Amino acid sequence: MSVPNAVPDAVTEVPVQAHDQFFRSLMEAAPDGFLIVDQSGVIKLVNGQVENLFGYERSELLGQPVEVLVPMRFHGAHARQRSGYAAKPRLRPMMGTERDLYARRKDGSEFPVEISLAPITSDAGTVISAIIRDVSERKRLQEESDRIREELIATVSHELRTPLSSIIGYTELLSDLGEGHLSTEARELLEVIERNARRELCLVDDLLTLASMTSGRMVLNAEPIDIERLATDAVRAMRPRAEAQGLSVVMEVEAAGSTTAIFGDAVRLGQVLDNLLTNAVKFTPRGGVITVALREDEAYAVVEIRDTGVGVPAEEVALIFERLYRARHAVEKHVQGAGLGLSIAKAIVDAHEGAISVESEVGHGTTVSVRLPLGPSAQNNLSVGSSSPRSAS
Repeated sequence: MSVPNAVPDAVTEVPVQAHDQFFRSLMEAAPDGFLIVDQSGVIKLVNGQVENLFGYERSELLGQPVEVLVPMRFHGAHARQRSGYAAKPRLRPMMGTERDLYARRKDGSEFPVEISLAPITSDAGTVISAIIRDVSERKRLQEESDRIREELIATVSHELRTPLSSIIGYTELLSDLGEGHLSTEARELLEVIERNARRELCLVDDLLTLASMTSGRMVLNAEPIDIERLATDAVRAMRPRAEAQGLSVVMEVEAAGSTTAIFGDAVRLGQVLDNLLTNAVKFTPRGGVITVALREDEAYAVVEIRDTGVGVPAEEVALIFERLYRARHAVEKHVQGAGLGLSIAKAIVDAHEGAISVESEVGHGTTVSVRLPLGPSAQNNLSVGSSSPRSAS
C-alpha cells in the first residue's frame, strides 16, 4: 500500500540570509530614520531615511560614533547619557514632544527630532536601535498656531475688556450722582449692570489666563514676597463681599508679625487667594466663618482657606481642579461660575513649584491648603514658562 506524499510543515527553517534581507527591507521601508549602534555608540547600520535627514552618505556614517549626529554643544552630555542607557538598555518610547531634542546635519545645521530607543539582543550580543523623526514641520505649525492664539488673545483682551471696563466706569459715575438725579429703582438697575459687567470681566480675565497656561506661555514676574501681607490684602478685599452675605472672615497667623518671605509672582499668587476666597464665600451659608490661616512647615509657607460651608463629596474632591469642572451642588443650586478658578489656582501654584490640596466633608466645610517654597532658595527652581533645547539623546 502506497503512502501519500506528506504535506510539508507550515513552519520551515528560513536561511539566515533571508532573515537578514527581510530585516534590511523593513529598515529601508521605514518612513523615519532608523539606525543601529553597538553598546559603545558606534553606528553599525542605517537606512536611506538617515541619509536623507542628515545629508551623509551611508559609508560616511558606518563605524562613526553616534555623536556625529548630535549638536557639538551636547556631545559631552550625550556620551554620558548614552553610557548610562547602554548599562541598562530598555525600551524608551518616542521622546521629543515634551523635551526639545535636536539633531545635527552634515552641514552643521540643526533640526528638532523625536527619538525612540530599543535594545536588540541576539547571540552576538546587544545592540541599540534608534528611530529618528524630523518634527520641523510640526514645530513650524505649532509656532504658527501659537502666534494665531496670541493674536486672538490680544484681540479678545481689547475687544472685550475695553467695553466692559467702560461700562463699569460709567455705572460708577452714574451711581455717584445725587438722589435728585437717580431714582431708587434706577440705582438698583445700575447695581445689577455693574455687578454683571464685573462678573463678565472676571470671566474674560480667567479665559485669558487659561489661554496663556494652555500655550505654556504663562510668565511669572517673580520677586520676594511677604506672604502674610499678600494674605492680609486678599482678606481685606474679600471681607465686604463676605459680610454682605452674612459671613465672617478671620485670619490666623502663626508668629504674627514675623516676615514669611517667599519668591514668586505677587499678582498671580494674589489671584490664587482671590479665587479660593471667592469659592469659600460662594459655598458657605449665611452665618458661616471663613478662616485664612498662615503657618510655616519646614521649608514651606502654608496658607489654608477653611470654610464652614456645604463641603464636597469624597468622590468629587479628586475632580475639582479639572478645567471646567463644576461640583454637583454648584450645578443644582445654580451657583454662578465657569469652573475655571480652581484649575487656574492649581496651575499658578504648580508654576511656583508648590502644591495645592483639598480636604472636605459634606455639611462641615472645606479646607484648601497651598504650600509654597520659603526663602530665596525657591528662586532657583521657580518655573517661569520657559524651556531650553536639549540634544538628540
